[in-house]
Amino acid sequence: MGPQLTSPSTSDLSRDDLFSMLRNERRREVIHYLRTHEGPVDLRDLSEYIAAIENDCEPAAVTYKQRKRVQTALYQMHLPKLAEQNIISYDRRAGRVELAAGAENCLPYLAADTDRKRRRWWRWYLLVAAVVAVPVGLATLGVRPFTSVSGLGYAAVACAAFVAISILQVTQERGRDA
Repeated sequence: MGPQLTSPSTSDLSRDDLFSMLRNERRREVIHYLRTHEGPVDLRDLSEYIAAIENDCEPAAVTYKQRKRVQTALYQMHLPKLAEQNIISYDRRAGRVELAAGAENCLPYLAADTDRKRRRWWRWYLLVAAVVAVPVGLATLGVRPFTSVSGLGYAAVACAAFVAISILQVTQERGRDA
């Protein structure tokens, strides 16, 4: 594959080093992607895949800017770290990446990370905040019928909505972890 960034030693990583590698979602996604693609993959395709996950869209919908942001981070930080630990082989000049022998150490821990398509709860919280903010803003501007509801009424609705979403999130996450 040409000049590569790999560690000369293939010895097992310490548990702390392994967890340090896997604590970053992008590095975990790199390993997941490489596990499902045989042989070397192109850095551009890998970046597009991760950008799609991060932007909650299909890879075809990823913009140049979104892909480039991920690609730069992979190129400068994540891939060299994974290569140092012999988890991947990375040819910087060709932009090609593949799993290395050290990836076997990661697989048992990644098997526990089965639900990678997590609901992005922050979007629901943002939606509730917007739904509450609009009538409050209209009431502040004196628009009828929004002025007929007291501030305490709006506060109660907002609290109830956030409590409901929080309960849904906890219920879903406990069900997933069970």
